[in-house]
Amino acid sequence: MRTGLRWFVGMLLATGIGGAGQAMGQEAAWSDLTISFVYGGEKVPARAPLDMSKDSVCAKSSKNDEGLIVNPSNKGIQNVALWVDAKKSKITEKNIHPDLKKPSDGKIVLDNLECVFVPHIVIARPGQTIEVKNSDTTGHNANFNFLNNSAQNFVVPAGGSKDLKLEKDEPAPIPVQCNVHPWMEAKLIVVDHPYVGVSDADGKLTIKGLPAGTKLVFKVYHENSKKSIDEVTFGGKKEAWAKGNFEYTLKPGANDLGTVVIGADKFKNQ
Repeated sequence: MRTGLRWFVGMLLATGIGGAGQAMGQEAAWSDLTISFVYGGEKVPARAPLDMSKDSVCAKSSKNDEGLIVNPSNKGIQNVALWVDAKKSKITEKNIHPDLKKPSDGKIVLDNLECVFVPHIVIARPGQTIEVKNSDTTGHNANFNFLNNSAQNFVVPAGGSKDLKLEKDEPAPIPVQCNVHPWMEAKLIVVDHPYVGVSDADGKLTIKGLPAGTKLVFKVYHENSKKSIDEVTFGGKKEAWAKGNFEYTLKPGANDLGTVVIGADKFKNQ
């Protein structure tokens, strides 16, 4: 009897019928994506210094334009945003990773720091709250040019803060501006799922917990592009991406999609 029981349990585990087999199957259903974006021009574009002389407090800082940041070491493009088009990909609650179904309860901080917005690109989901802080000793305002949410434009006094709760997703990145200091602008991406990433100083981004085995439509965005990023070199081959979209089916586990080269002619003033 003991021998037979051991054989039966072994068969359950081997065929995935038991609890361990189910856990393995669930784990295999999810994917992590890594991708890098590289500037295709021969010369890395210089970043112009911001003229902040109109405010004596701001003038104490030395900041460069954030519209196009390219790493001189590897030509990686910072602040490229990549997200899943939920409608085209048919993303629903059922194929969102269990750990990512609900957004974080904590506030998302958008700071006014040394007369620029930090971070430059903010990612949020409906139901979350953005805390707009002012760490400077001069006043700022935050003008959110929403399309779906109600437009907001409020003053944030020196050392103060104001909360803004998001009710709806947005169809495109939303500009956040300080009208007092016209060089200040950030972008806010509001989508109703967790599958968004922004490239770092090396041009690399990672999105975790994506559904595997499902054809996903990804949207690529950079604020300095002349229009949507529709022509790239991807995996060493030239590709046309209609309106900055591309399709990809991820395998379970880690997926390194490699490098996307975006030509210099795709950016403004290049």
